[in-house]
Amino acid sequence: MSTVSTKRQRILPTSSHEPSYEENFSDWALFQAQQLRTCKPSGIDWKHVAEELEEVAARIRHALLSDLEIVLQQLLKLQYETSSNEWQRRSRSWKLHAAEHRNRVVDILENERTLELKLDEFVAKAYPRARQSASLETGHKKDRYPEGCPWSLEQILDTDFFPEPFKS
Repeated sequence: MSTVSTKRQRILPTSSHEPSYEENFSDWALFQAQQLRTCKPSGIDWKHVAEELEEVAARIRHALLSDLEIVLQQLLKLQYETSSNEWQRRSRSWKLHAAEHRNRVVDILENERTLELKLDEFVAKAYPRARQSASLETGHKKDRYPEGCPWSLEQILDTDFFPEPFKS
């Protein structure tokens, strides 16, 4: 197995409490993978089943990170676009994309309750990527956008929140 699998094993739940399938599928999948690696039941290709469970959990985390990045990118463009013509022309599309990806984030968090507790970590990783993407898409220099995320977690997840355009 690659080093990616080794890295994933380090994020396994550390408590002795077994995660609930209904409350947090990705932690449950990682716990099951850990159990398979420990018990190595006969008649089951435990190594590959464990790898697949770890991969499913990683995909969920990647989806959350990716959707957050897009939400943040759209919010940056909405708030920091200084051309009123550009803002008028594109703001509807930016809002639509932000709303779509917010809904995806909310759906993931509803099924992955413990990921909500780590949401600030996901935002900290997604924001610099969103900042770079917004810069590349708009042609503005990256320093037009704040180095740190300017919105609270509540604002990021609030389906009715859209920042006002920047006024110079």
